[in-house]
Amino acid sequence: MSNHSLTKQSTNLGHGLKSVAIAWGVLVLIAYGCMVFYSMTPAKSAIPVGPFPEQSALAKGRGLTLITFLHPRCPCSKASVSELQELLAQSKFPSKLTAYAVLSQPRGCSSDFTQGAILDSLSSMKNVQVFIDKDDLESQRFGARTSGQTMLFDSQGKCLFSGGITAARGEVGANAGVDALRQFIASGQPAINKTPVFGCSLETTP
Repeated sequence: MSNHSLTKQSTNLGHGLKSVAIAWGVLVLIAYGCMVFYSMTPAKSAIPVGPFPEQSALAKGRGLTLITFLHPRCPCSKASVSELQELLAQSKFPSKLTAYAVLSQPRGCSSDFTQGAILDSLSSMKNVQVFIDKDDLESQRFGARTSGQTMLFDSQGKCLFSGGITAARGEVGANAGVDALRQFIASGQPAINKTPVFGCSLETTP
C-alpha cells in the first residue's frame, strides 16, 4: 500500500473521529440542557382554597401557622426539608409560630411508604410537628399538589403565603420563598406572597 493511500486513510479516520466527538459533544449539551430545564421548571402550584380549612385535622395555631407538604419518596424533598430547618432555626421568630410538616401517604400505600430519610430528618426537628397524611386528605383540603408546597396562615386563618421554598428542584440555597417567609414571620411586611414550587407531584408514588 502506498504512502498516499495510508495518508488518505489516516485523514479519513481523523475526520471520522472528529465527527464522532462533535456528535457526542452535542448530545452531552442537549442532555445537560434538558436537566437544567427540568430542574428549573415549576410544578403545579396549590389550588387556592381560601382560609384555613375548618375540617382539617391540623390545629390552627394561636399565632402564625406554617405548613409544608412533602412527598417521602421525592428526591427534591430533601432540599425542602433542609430549607425548612434553616428557616425555623432563626431565633428571632415568635414563640407563637406553629409549624407542620405534612408527609404524604397516598391511598393504597401502607405506613412503610412514609419511612425513610425524609421522615427521619423531620422527626429530629424539635420545632416541627410531623403529620402523616393518610390518603392525602390534608393535601386535598389545602389544595397542595406538589412536594415542597408551603403555606403560612395568620391567627384568623387567612393565607399569607403560598409557594415553594427552593430555587429549583433539589437545590439548597438562597431563594425567594424562604426570604418572603422570613419577612412575613419577623415583621409582617412581605415583598411577595407567592413563589413557584419545585418538586414531585403529591399524586404520584415513585
